[in-house]
Amino acid sequence: MTIGESANLPSGGSKTADPSTDLNNPENLNFLDSSDEDEQNNQAEGDEGIESETDEASEDGQESDDAEQQDDQDAESEGDEPEEEGEKEEPVVVTLKGGEQVPLEELKLGYMRDRDYRHKTQETANKAKSLDEMTTRVTRTVDAIATHLAGMLPEEPQHTLAIQDPNEYTRRKAIYDSALAQVNAIINLANEPKEVANKLTKQQEDESIAFNDAKLAEAFPQTRKSAEERRKFFEQTFQTARDLGFTDEELKGQIDHRYFKLAHYARIGLEAEQAKGKALAKVQNAPPAAVKVKQRAAVNADVQKSRDAMKKLSKTGSIQDALRIDFD
Repeated sequence: MTIGESANLPSGGSKTADPSTDLNNPENLNFLDSSDEDEQNNQAEGDEGIESETDEASEDGQESDDAEQQDDQDAESEGDEPEEEGEKEEPVVVTLKGGEQVPLEELKLGYMRDRDYRHKTQETANKAKSLDEMTTRVTRTVDAIATHLAGMLPEEPQHTLAIQDPNEYTRRKAIYDSALAQVNAIINLANEPKEVANKLTKQQEDESIAFNDAKLAEAFPQTRKSAEERRKFFEQTFQTARDLGFTDEELKGQIDHRYFKLAHYARIGLEAEQAKGKALAKVQNAPPAAVKVKQRAAVNADVQKSRDAMKKLSKTGSIQDALRIDFD
């Protein structure tokens, strides 16, 4: 069928046009072999793979560069840390009135220890005071109730009643014993708070003794070295307190370490005063220093010689006579 025949198909008919094989159609001019087309396709796929690999390699290189840069920054920061640690601030030193230099941190620690001691001492005193007040209040209340019930006790039956009317005696005796047992039970209730208060007081006393002993050991380590040095320390402090007018009754049961500190330094002060008094007495009682006779004679001779030279100078007025005068 020619082109003209395909154009003049009957109306309503349809026919699929076969591809043209005419050499005049440019689309049919394909000089490439099938193997050449496969090579082109493979080359195109290879170029795409190379480009993707190149992109991945560049991305990997960029990531490695970023990682190296981050490591360098970390190394620099770590290298700066020792310098910062080396540049620590020097401790602040405070000069006391006596010229002694003490770090500020030690002063703060000493103040904190002293404040803790004051707080603990005050807390212990407040607990002891409140406990004593509570115990006293309970004891007074129970004593008042016991006294009231004791006043309501029936009269104890006489022994003669047992002979005259044994049954009545037995009845009265039973009533009396029952009432007396109730009064004793109430009195025993008052004794229980006293026992508890005594136990708590003993516990607080033990804690206070341990605390003051630790404070005393901080100031005077010799109290912990041996029993002999501890005994010697307390003997000296007690004797100093007696010298200052304290009695043994006042010193008995004393546990506050501050009093022992006062007694210790008071003993040092007393010994220094005694040594000073002995030294002054020794100086005052020492005989005056004797002047050597020869030295005094030589001085008198020089003075007389100078006087004679001045008299001669007043008469002659010569320079030689003036040089002979000792103006010293």
